[in-house]
Amino acid sequence: MLNDRSQLLFKNLMGLYLNEGKPIGSTTLAKCPEVGLSSATVRNVMSDLEKMGLIHSPHTSAGRIPTDKGYRFFVDSLLTYQPLSKQGEADIRQALSATSSQQDALMSSVSQVLSGITGMASLVLMPNKEQGILRHIDFVALGENRVLVVLVFNDQDIQNRIIELDKPVTSEELVKIANFLNDQCVGKSLAKAKQSLLERMELIRKTTNNFMLSVIEATDTVLTEHLAQQVPFLVSGQSNLLNYQELAETDKLKSLFHAFEHHSEILSVLDKSMNAQGVQIFIGHECGNQIYQDCSIVTTPYEVEGEVLGVLGVVGPSRMNYERVVPKVDVTAKILGSLLKK
Repeated sequence: MLNDRSQLLFKNLMGLYLNEGKPIGSTTLAKCPEVGLSSATVRNVMSDLEKMGLIHSPHTSAGRIPTDKGYRFFVDSLLTYQPLSKQGEADIRQALSATSSQQDALMSSVSQVLSGITGMASLVLMPNKEQGILRHIDFVALGENRVLVVLVFNDQDIQNRIIELDKPVTSEELVKIANFLNDQCVGKSLAKAKQSLLERMELIRKTTNNFMLSVIEATDTVLTEHLAQQVPFLVSGQSNLLNYQELAETDKLKSLFHAFEHHSEILSVLDKSMNAQGVQIFIGHECGNQIYQDCSIVTTPYEVEGEVLGVLGVVGPSRMNYERVVPKVDVTAKILGSLLKK
């Protein structure tokens, strides 16, 4: 697409702009040690780059900045990504390992850690709870008529609820019901476990065993409440965007925060990432909404044993330091997958 001279100039222009965030003129570019060309020659090359749609002149400025097409060419063709240092990886793992093993707490921690290490707003698409696995059902007698219903999901999440029964119940009776339900439901996805509970309830209604029906209905209620807690994705570090001049305008920030809150287009981007391999970079208009002009979204799926559970990523200015950000997003996803596997 570009000859060696044009590629060299464009790469230097990108480096200067990513660092300074200001339009780059031919005189500034000609002073770069690697360039070694006159300002007039640089102007001619920049004119060619502009005709190709890689750079443009904002407002009346004499300098040039990259277009979305320019950013795309830069990240696809000119960047080389270095692996995150072992110390950097260890720091992320230590920060996440100190979190509660419950899934929701871990996901919240991942969102906060990712925004902290990148200096941007982070996004974490939560695992679909219906795909979670029911691991154990237990009942604990708290008194003559009170019972604690305990459900364990994915070896980490525990949900419980206290119920009141119409008549006293013994521990032996509760053990029998727990064994029955564990036999019927444990090891199934939460969606299938819920279906099994509904089927058992229909059968028990016909036997007029109101006691067992009450316990199973309570179990179904706990499961339903757990599924209802699903949130599309977590966002952390929105205030980090104040640090970037092109995003710090009040109206721009309001629009971005509103988009995060109402999931405008973000879910579409995250869904695309669910079906893709590795890190994906969405630049400007590729994010699907004018709100994200001047922004880039960097995402990657996280998985357990080959199964993709969700997506995490960051939102920041298009002039972000991709070489630094991309490895951090990638490593965080891999560490999250390993922790979810435990």
